[in-house]
Amino acid sequence: MTDGTLLHIPNYVFENGDSKNKFFLLLKEVNGTQLIVSLPSSIEYFPEGTEINHGCIDLVNAQQTTYCFKADFILDSITGFSFPKNTYLHGCWLKEIDKTLFFQTYPILDFHYEIKGVLDKNELNSVIECFKNSPSVKRRIKKIL
Repeated sequence: MTDGTLLHIPNYVFENGDSKNKFFLLLKEVNGTQLIVSLPSSIEYFPEGTEINHGCIDLVNAQQTTYCFKADFILDSITGFSFPKNTYLHGCWLKEIDKTLFFQTYPILDFHYEIKGVLDKNELNSVIECFKNSPSVKRRIKKIL
């Protein structure tokens, strides 16, 4: 997988043991051992009246940074993949996971996970820049990005 790879995992298992269909965006692979990832969500967590545009939404007063992929925006020009609804990457939910553990949990492509596409380099850079400058992203993750 390369940076910017978007996966769909039909049975993603969360830390609390719950599982559900989930998208998974690899933002950056670190030293071949760690993955910095975001779990996109179509749920809006914004104060009332927030203007929703494609790209970085930085709400300083709410200490919230979110990157929005507008509905039907093509994320991968080769596969033509887009989300049917506005979809959000929330800076506070970025996390670092162990690459080996991930592939032990989801070992088989097209069974445990499906690659939906790879973000265009400019789009990936926009996402990373958004989170590197965010007060809601953990310092350790900002340094890695």
